[in-house]
Amino acid sequence: MRILALLFALLMTTAVQGQNAEEDHATLKRFYRHRAETFSFFLDVDGQQRLKLEDPVFTWTGLDYQSLRNTAAANSGDVFVWTYGGRAVVVGGVLSQPFGTGREVYHEFQALIETPPMPISSPMKWGERWSPVGVKLRPIPRAVTPVAGTDSEAIRRRDIQMRGLARQFEAQTRSAQTGKIHSLKLQPKAIFRLNAKELSDARSPVIDGSLFLFTNQLGTDPELTLLIECHRNGDELTWKYAPGSLAFQELWLKHNGTPVWHLPNYLDDPGDGNFVSSRSHDNVSLDEIKQEMQQQ
Repeated sequence: MRILALLFALLMTTAVQGQNAEEDHATLKRFYRHRAETFSFFLDVDGQQRLKLEDPVFTWTGLDYQSLRNTAAANSGDVFVWTYGGRAVVVGGVLSQPFGTGREVYHEFQALIETPPMPISSPMKWGERWSPVGVKLRPIPRAVTPVAGTDSEAIRRRDIQMRGLARQFEAQTRSAQTGKIHSLKLQPKAIFRLNAKELSDARSPVIDGSLFLFTNQLGTDPELTLLIECHRNGDELTWKYAPGSLAFQELWLKHNGTPVWHLPNYLDDPGDGNFVSSRSHDNVSLDEIKQEMQQQ
């Protein structure tokens, strides 16, 4: 009887721990959205062209910092996209990882296109302002001719084309722990598809596009972004791409085996300023996170 009671107590404890883990994850999810909503991006000085925050496009967990942090708990985060006129202008992540008795919370932003958002202030560990200069999109060499049209079949076929184009790229990163270079894995589906109606309403030269992610091999921690867009120039349609970062580690990108992009370690060299990483909370507890969300 005593053994049965002990087994019952063990099962109840395991169930409570599992329930608490689910509740903690749900709290973090709400907090990531809450933090994303604190940032307002504009394309103009007067604040008339405000970017729209989309719903979270990717939820991830990572195991790549476990030995560094000496913990069994995973880091996690959500990826968000801010758009204007149908185009993805900024991609960003809100993430946290175990630290002390609580968690560290970070924000990461990457400008995606040639028109950058206006500079913003943020409680950044590495600088107080983010002033991106914009990213020039490049033609994809020897790319298949984009499917023309606005009907559902054309939209479906361009999606297949974009996924095929994304697979032509390879990405690598240098481990912050060992210094070794590792391959990143491409997520099989785009995390975000541009809004065709908004593009048309804005009379944009872009008619379609998707945002892809390369993630760490140890989990799904996003490291490198790949934006692919279909541009119209007169009667001609062309595919263009723009790489970006969602990590402070050194990154490389190849297209069909040819190196096309390299970004140094952000802590050593912030590069052109189109990417920024900032720390907003040190050793914050879940109770403090809940209080912050209630106060605002």
